[in-house]
Amino acid sequence: MLVAALVAFSFSVPSVGSDTAVLAPGDGLGLDPVPTAVVPINLPPEPENAPRSSLPLGAGGIVAVGALGAGAVAQRRRRRSMDPLFVVVHGNGGSAEDFDPLLDQLSVETFSVVAFDWRMVNPAATSTEASLVASTDAAALELDELVRELAKDHGNIYTIHHSKGGAAGVAMIAAIDDGTRPIIDGYVGAALLDPAIADGRLGVAQRFGDFNTHIPDNGGFDPVVCTSDGCHDRREHLGDASGIDVIAIRNPDAVITNFWGEPDGLRVFDLVDDGKPSALWFWNAPLLFKARVSEAHGSVLNHWAVADCISAEVATGGGCVWKGDAWRPRIAWGSANSKNLKK
Repeated sequence: MLVAALVAFSFSVPSVGSDTAVLAPGDGLGLDPVPTAVVPINLPPEPENAPRSSLPLGAGGIVAVGALGAGAVAQRRRRRSMDPLFVVVHGNGGSAEDFDPLLDQLSVETFSVVAFDWRMVNPAATSTEASLVASTDAAALELDELVRELAKDHGNIYTIHHSKGGAAGVAMIAAIDDGTRPIIDGYVGAALLDPAIADGRLGVAQRFGDFNTHIPDNGGFDPVVCTSDGCHDRREHLGDASGIDVIAIRNPDAVITNFWGEPDGLRVFDLVDDGKPSALWFWNAPLLFKARVSEAHGSVLNHWAVADCISAEVATGGGCVWKGDAWRPRIAWGSANSKNLKK
């Protein structure tokens, strides 16, 4: 049953004719913390006076929130739009506001953004609070329902996930890939930003991140699933079977908030040019280590290269060209190893 409510949110939403667009809100960034693009793009150093959108993304406003079961989207039915519609999924202890800088750089109209509300999974006062205790696999089911509902009116849906939200995105898309859930016509792409989807010992640590303030909680996500037919890594060739173009952008300087290595068939880009050192420099200084991890983890939400890459992907699936080497631990200062950002 679809249930609609009115809530205050950080995005201002203009009215366009009789069409009604919907944002489902969330409320912080913890440790977790129609674009034009040239395809393919190279990622040159940012111009000193690079233009930025002046959209009042943080001005506040009244928007409609819907619910599928516990709460998702209600919109007037209309002719299916092929304009890009972005669905943002914040991380553990985060909020939809975390995406404001990125959406600003993407020059996205606010009525073209829908925010996943973690209260669809766990009742709580805010999406921020709900995200702290919600299961990733349960969130994946609710996110799947949300995207399906939106796809009734929109044929060009692109999801953007951060941290624990990235784990929910992997779980959702993997279920479509393996046939557990049917393909969603109109769901075209996804960007996983510093997603907490590690395997091995780091993955185990992330699954118990709520007990360790240094490591983000990934909601119990395990990339490896086993059935009677054997075990497989859900990250491998993610989206291939379901026709969804998936990219993962991580900041290796965060060390423990994302994942190591490169799963087969997953396009992985490394952002190592936020001008700061690796958190490894502060391993023996817990407060500094935690601060640097959080900063690096959030840098993917406020970097022109990430915005350019997503713009290219939205314009043409597979359109982002990111030059650079595979991931490796980086202990150099600054951007010495940032080949991915050079011509």
